[in-house]
Order: sequence, then C-alpha cells, then structure tokens
Amino acid sequence: MTTMPTTGTASDRSTDTVPALLAEVARRMPGAPALIAPDRTLTHDELDDLTARLAGLLRRHGIGRGQRIAVLADRTWQGVCCPLAVLRAGAAYVPLDPSDPEDRLREVVALTGARAVLGRAESLGELPGLGIPVIPAEPPGDPAAGAPPATRADAEPPLPDDLAYVMLTSGTTGTPKAVLVPHRAVTRAARSLVPLFGVTSTDRVLHWTSLIWDTSGEEIYPALLGGAALVVDGRVETRSVPALLAAVREHRVTVVDLPTAMWNELAHYLALGNEELPPALRLVVIGGEAAHARTVRLWSERVPDRVRLLNTYGQTETVMVTHAAELGGPAGRALRDGDPVPIGRPLPHIRQVLVPSDDGPDELWTGGPGLAWGYADRPALTAAAFGPAPGAGGRFYRTGDLVRTLPDGSLVHAGRADRRLKVRGVRVEPAEVERAMTTCPGVVAAAVFPVGDDPEHLRLYGAFVPSTSGPATEREVAEHCARRLPRSLLPHRIAVVTALPLLRTGKVDRAALQALFTDATTPSEGASAGSASGPSLTARLVELCGRALGAPCGAGESLFARGGDSLTVTRLISLVHRELETDLTFQDVFDHPTPQELAQLVEVSGPFRGEPQ
Repeated sequence: MTTMPTTGTASDRSTDTVPALLAEVARRMPGAPALIAPDRTLTHDELDDLTARLAGLLRRHGIGRGQRIAVLADRTWQGVCCPLAVLRAGAAYVPLDPSDPEDRLREVVALTGARAVLGRAESLGELPGLGIPVIPAEPPGDPAAGAPPATRADAEPPLPDDLAYVMLTSGTTGTPKAVLVPHRAVTRAARSLVPLFGVTSTDRVLHWTSLIWDTSGEEIYPALLGGAALVVDGRVETRSVPALLAAVREHRVTVVDLPTAMWNELAHYLALGNEELPPALRLVVIGGEAAHARTVRLWSERVPDRVRLLNTYGQTETVMVTHAAELGGPAGRALRDGDPVPIGRPLPHIRQVLVPSDDGPDELWTGGPGLAWGYADRPALTAAAFGPAPGAGGRFYRTGDLVRTLPDGSLVHAGRADRRLKVRGVRVEPAEVERAMTTCPGVVAAAVFPVGDDPEHLRLYGAFVPSTSGPATEREVAEHCARRLPRSLLPHRIAVVTALPLLRTGKVDRAALQALFTDATTPSEGASAGSASGPSLTARLVELCGRALGAPCGAGESLFARGGDSLTVTRLISLVHRELETDLTFQDVFDHPTPQELAQLVEVSGPFRGEPQ
C-alpha cells in the first residue's frame, strides 16, 4: 500500500497542504499516471508542472494567498487542474456549475467573494457575465507542446490553516451557506481515506462527482495524494449505468465513489441484465443517503466477494467522510431485509460525541482536525453549528443527525433533529426552496415537504397559495424556481392550494400537506398510455417511461409533471440503452420530457430494434 507523504513532523506539519503533498508525490513517482482523460494523460510530474504554470498565470493576474477564485466544474482534465492551481497560488477555489441558472451563479459569486473565474476558454465563453474577470486556463509553455519545465518554487505557498475551498450547502434561512474549508481539514481527511480505500499507485479512481459537491474531494485527494491515477471521462455526466460501466471497463477503473441512489440503480441493473462488473473494479464507495439491506443483499448475490462495498457518512462541514462501514466484500456483513444499514465507526482523524435527545436516539456531534472554519459572513450560524459538545472539550460540529449504536460500536442513522432533508443524496433545506417560490410574483405563501415512505424514492413537493389579484400559475412558479435554484433543489412537483394547513401553534402542518399529495403520482383523469399500437417507437417509449416512473405516463405527458426526478431519468437512460440500443443524456430527457418527443429524438439518433427478442 502507498503511504501518503509526510512533509512535516506529526506535531508540526507546517507544510501539510495539498500543493506540498502533491509536489512530494511528483518527486517520488514522477512518471506514474496522475490524470487519465480520453484526450490526454498526465503523469504526476506533468501535473505538478502544469499546475505550477497555471499558478504563475494566476499570480500575474494579481491573485494570491487569501483570495477566492471561482473555477468551472466541467468534467475534463483541465477541470481538475484548475482548482489544484488555485491552491498552489495560495488562493481558495469556489466551484461553479456552468449549467446553473445565471441568478444562481451570481449568488454564488456574491456569497463567496470570488475575485475571478478560471476555466477552459470554451466553457468561459458560454458563461453569462458575472461582473468579475475571467481567466482562460491556457498557461504559456504547455509541456505538451515541448516547452521547458516551469519554475516550481511557489512564491507564497499556503499554510495548513489557510483556506482551501468554499462550497455551498442549502441554508435554513432561505439563503445558501458558504462553507469555508482549510487545507488542514482536506489533508487530514485524505490521510484517513487513503488507507481506508486501500489506495496504491496501481489504482485508477473514477472522477464521477461534480466539483460543486464535497464528495468530489473523496475522489480527487485520496487518489492524487495516494499516488494513484484519477480517471476523467465526460460520458459519466449522462448519469447512466451503461455509461458508468463503459468508462470503468475502458479505463480499467479500480475504485468508484457513487451516490447511494446511483448505486441502487447499478445494483438493480446488474440483477436484471446479464452484465457483470468489469474485472478491474475492486472497491465501490457509496454515501449521501440511507442504503437499504435488501439492496445490499441483492448486490451481494450478483457481485463477487473480491469487490468491497463501503458505506460512508459525512457532511460538507466535516469534510468528505467521517464514518464508514464495510457492507460487502471480504469484510462485509450479512444483512436481512429490514435490518438497519450502519454508517459505521469514526475515521482515525474524527472525534465523536453522542448527545442524548428527547425522543430516544442520540444526536451526533463530530470533531477533530477535519472541520471547516464555519460559514462565510454568518457568525451567528457558525456559532450555532460549531462549538464545544456537551460534556466534551474542543470544537465540534453539530450534525443534527440522530443515531443509534449497534453492539459492535457502529452507528445507524435514525432521522433528523430538524427539517433538513436528503433527496437523491443532496442536502435540501426546505426554507431555501420556499424562499425561491415566494419570490415569484403572484405567490402569497409556499411550503416544501417530502413525499414517500421509502428514502430511496423520496421526492420533494411544493405547494403555494396564489394571490387573489394576478395569481401565479404552477408553470410560472416552476419556471421562476428553475431560474434561481440548481436542478438538485427543484421540487418534483409544484401545485396550487387554496390555503396552507396550519397546526394549533400556527406553523404549517406538513403532515397534512403530505397526506394531500400522497396520491399525487397517480395517473390524472383521462391520462392515456399512448395511442400508438404495435411495436411503434412512441409506444415503446411510453412503456419505458412508465417503467422508469413506476406509474403510467401518457405519450404527451411530461415525465417531470408525472413526478419524475433525476433518479427516474437515470432509470430511463439505462432502460433505453438496454431496450433500444440508444444512448440518451440527462439533457436529452430534460429537453424532450414526453415519450412522444423522446421517440422523435431516438428516431433521429437510432437505432431502434422494435420488440425485444
């Protein structure tokens, strides 16, 4: 196993920063692959050289230690080099999703104080004006063009307690929170993850998660700091199981880190088809929401014991992973349907305190060197979330998660102490979505709530009360939210109500709203399963959309109006790949949301093979 380099003593790691550790890896294994992409492979030495050039470019733009720079989160090798170069320049990076609405991008820049945007020239050209300079990631003298090596001495290198990145999470007050993460937290978390994942220089780790999510750090930093190669393949952006398996097989990927919802799809795909996991794959890491024992058992029946299945838990504020449990593989555990699936024990760099709560389970507080500083410009929120835990010294983060302890010391998740939700692995503060809805003209009040008993299929719904003069329509509110919220926070369905039901306390009765919407996914009056007969393409798409939804869908009905979400799209993409031998992307389905429109698209894309043999 590769041991992560230590450039300082255990008591004084003054150079324990991401750039310092990456430079040490480049010195120890210069010719080993570090980044593998369809159009280019970089060794650790070449990665070190390229990030040094980009850091020099940033300094020539006046960017240095203590500043914050936005980077475009695109799935390319440059998309990995840019944040590393920002760190090397001494600044902190702020990931931006170029597909987010313009209002959201402006909000991210304003909340984080980003001074400029760094990214590929092609991507920068498609970005709306954000009021800050744009810097194309085209450093002079790229070694690929035969240029001499860069000067690698950093003018003002960062220190362990300097800021490394700023990442947004959903906010309880309706405004996103900008989480401030220092270098020390990143490197300490990576030091725990390298041995946990068993990373060596022979590994290839897939870069699945967008840079805007904390989970991306679980892929990037253990891989590069552990001397392995990070594999970047844009095909995985389709979020389809076939594309995932194709990338894993082609690049001989050994480690993948997936949202639990995507792993569910992978497990069912393997169970329904004849396809096997590619032979090089040895570790599948999951996390983001609760796993279920029945899916773990299904996985174990289809996947050889040599493949480890690791369940992980953590928050953006606690940086990457704090707890982990072996579910499958040589050290896996036997689970019966209905058994709680553990989130595991704390990692070596984590301290945990379990504080008894009023309703039985304990509330989990986590501490140690892997904590974020807090929230940018939100001292009251920071003080409420970070501080001493009851009965323990030191600094802790109050997770708000309720847990129970198993006899072996592992923890199982037992709910939340507040309104925060996890929908498809994404943390959602209902207040943020409600705020977006109520800013729409013609809306008097709004409430957001989850629908569904199964956490795997939990859906976010929104209800609003229209004003008596100039009332907003459901479509107007949905479009208004789409211009202000990232796709991951959009409700699956938004509906009009005459009034929000209230409790005796005057608070919104969300249980009553949930009851109203329990049957919201049943077919509407007169909904048709499509008028096409025989093995027509439209009829086949009607059938496949219905299978993806788990409910009928008419030929002209929008998948999303029927309650579909990103998990539904993932299922549909996989079904279309297997049944029609055609590859769709997420954007294809969002742009053509009805079976009829998808049939027209598939007809152009082809091929179509009619009834399955």
